[in-house]
Amino acid sequence: RMGIVWRAVEMCSNHGSSQDQEQLIHALMRGFASISTADDEAAKTDSDGKRQKKRSKSKGLSAKDCIPHLLGLKASSDDNEAYSSGERLTLNAAGARTIYHIFQFTERLRSDWVNGFLNLYGTNDLVKIANDGLGSRCIMDGLLDGPAKELASKSLYSKLFSRLPFLSAERVGHHVVMKLFRALPYDDKAAMSAELSHSLNRLGSNAMGRSVMASCAVKEYLEGENA
Repeated sequence: RMGIVWRAVEMCSNHGSSQDQEQLIHALMRGFASISTADDEAAKTDSDGKRQKKRSKSKGLSAKDCIPHLLGLKASSDDNEAYSSGERLTLNAAGARTIYHIFQFTERLRSDWVNGFLNLYGTNDLVKIANDGLGSRCIMDGLLDGPAKELASKSLYSKLFSRLPFLSAERVGHHVVMKLFRALPYDDKAAMSAELSHSLNRLGSNAMGRSVMASCAVKEYLEGENA
């Protein structure tokens, strides 16, 4: 019943105290630990050949291990695989919305989840998420519009750097490019404008790319440092 979890996390994000948030996070981690134990480590064989349930004494899964359970998206093993804009990404809607609200929790509680997400997924997975309506709205907006944007923007920038021209010309992806630009510090903004300036033909080919050119000061960058 992930819809209930989503609404409970949303309520804690909007109206709850840090203690409420912490209790819910720990309950979520323990819940996924019990599912994982039942699925993957349900039993072990003792010396008599009998099967016994393995009872974990841990406090639950880590934030990084919980994220694939929430999103329904396993990390890709190949970051060099070409991505096509026609690929469809299937995310758990309630889980993605849950992640969005966890990214708004207090810094002490959200930092493991933000770092876990950024360390778990590579460039190819992040491009798919950025170019998906649900992934862009719930996950990328949760990182780039929320209190975690300073931490998340640098990591997303380094991983998405080579794919920025591609995302800039996509219907969904171009929103992420513009939000990433706004979240970056000044020096990285200049480097991002420089990278986009190498793909003027692609950016100028449709309305999304032209919008990115205007929002990310690409023409101003080409005019010179003063502009």
